[in-house]
Amino acid sequence: MPVEGEWARADVFRVLRDTCSNADLDWPRMARDYNFDLASIEDPQGVVPISAWHAVFEHVAEVLDNDSIMFDLFNNVDIGCFSIFDYLFACAPTLRDACLAWVKFCPIRTNAYRMAFEEDETSGYVEWPILEGRGEWRQNMFARIGWAVQQLELALDMKNPPLLIELAAPPPKHTSAFQKKYQGRIRFGATHNRISFPRSLLSRPLHRNDAHLYEIILKSASSELEWFGHMESPISRIANEVASNLPKGSFTLPQISAKLGMSQRAVQRLLEKEGTSFRALSEEIRRSAAERYLRNTDLPLKEIAFLLGFSELSTFSRAVKIWFGVSPRKVREARGKTQPRDHGAPKKVTSVRASGRKRASG
Repeated sequence: MPVEGEWARADVFRVLRDTCSNADLDWPRMARDYNFDLASIEDPQGVVPISAWHAVFEHVAEVLDNDSIMFDLFNNVDIGCFSIFDYLFACAPTLRDACLAWVKFCPIRTNAYRMAFEEDETSGYVEWPILEGRGEWRQNMFARIGWAVQQLELALDMKNPPLLIELAAPPPKHTSAFQKKYQGRIRFGATHNRISFPRSLLSRPLHRNDAHLYEIILKSASSELEWFGHMESPISRIANEVASNLPKGSFTLPQISAKLGMSQRAVQRLLEKEGTSFRALSEEIRRSAAERYLRNTDLPLKEIAFLLGFSELSTFSRAVKIWFGVSPRKVREARGKTQPRDHGAPKKVTSVRASGRKRASG
């Protein structure tokens, strides 16, 4: 089954399946329900739609009746489960080199987003962007955090490194061993998904580094980057640029086009080809972000309005009433109640298709 548009590597499903081998999980049915090719799980270069990548994690957590289990499952996977990407970090010369490798080679894992790495006078940060409008991603993010922290633990040879973990999601009802281990250093309801650590660690030599071996690893990763690089999703670049500029209020077509280095007409043609428009895409991203902030955080309404680029609370309130039929306070009050699940029903951002791209095959 070809995968067009936004995708992520399917090996994460193989790890999830094998880790939960005794659980009552029907993978053929999940493949049908969430529209991915079951054979891609065994394909070393297999990919699945980003909507399925998110939805399956939510489904598995529901079946296991444990909304914090992904932290533990992926904090304990064997190194190398995710092929060359694991070794890019574990075998790097320093922590800084490892973080930069994650950023550079992120396109071999997905075309839906790019990781970010920054450092200031006191700290270093690795961050995953929030994918607005691509369905519920909380469990998938818990898994990514569990995996990334394990990478840091192993690379630094520290059982409990000095990390601060921030998640733009509400806390789970259950408590994992991972949460207990990092108690007091995990912040839920944040405005981003990131891990920070003391800047002093960035120059620290990593004990698994071997210059000759790392040269081989980089060569292999570069080969994968060349292979997967042609599968870039321009629609993802537009959507993620809009989402990142919401707080600035600067997400008009001319502004976003300029940031992408594209003409306005080129952006419009691309969106038209995908069956949407800049206005429709921006509206869906804004609506999705509003829903997430109102249901998953305790941020004041004025702050949420600001984060979404609204200059006035009244304007934000009117927009929410149009989107959800009720006021922002009513949306927030309903967050503890059962919400309809649509894990397998991608919205506009995930329904767009980038024609001509084929799934990588072995």
